[in-house]
Amino acid sequence: MRYDSIGMAAVAAFALAAPAFATTCSLSDVSPTAIACSGGYAGNVLDNNSTDVATQQAGLAALGFTWDGNDFGDFPKLSSLNGATTIDFDDLLHGITIVGIHVGGQGGGQTTFYKFDAGSALDTFTLNLGKSFGAVLYSTGVVGGVPEPASWMLMLGGFGFIGSAMRRRRGIAVNFG
Repeated sequence: MRYDSIGMAAVAAFALAAPAFATTCSLSDVSPTAIACSGGYAGNVLDNNSTDVATQQAGLAALGFTWDGNDFGDFPKLSSLNGATTIDFDDLLHGITIVGIHVGGQGGGQTTFYKFDAGSALDTFTLNLGKSFGAVLYSTGVVGGVPEPASWMLMLGGFGFIGSAMRRRRGIAVNFG
């Protein structure tokens, strides 16, 4: 009987240490459709206190994103979404993007982390859940290093203009007389 009480104490301690899940997440919660999601963590964990940072780190790690827990203020945040279904951060999203979304209001609800491909330049994405409250943009890919054809044409034209201007300057005679 002593072992049963020890086992129950261990289960209770583990339950207190592990983040609480309100519900499971779905890849179709966001559009474009998520590649992966993590959470359904009970409450709003998009905060900078130590318990919330640990929960964020666990949720992000499940998506393959490592965050050291520092510089939370550097992440772009949206607060008071007031139930909006269109999420719009100030910057364009590129490539693999990782966001945290809290739905359900300040005193409850749940927080979920999503990983999706924003393509080459996505201005907004859609949240297919009601009662949005806040969002944090943890990561968005960087546009690749290969310029588009129009950029190549501008660069080549610029080099041509510079070369032409330099060639004309050689033919100028200076008279000191």
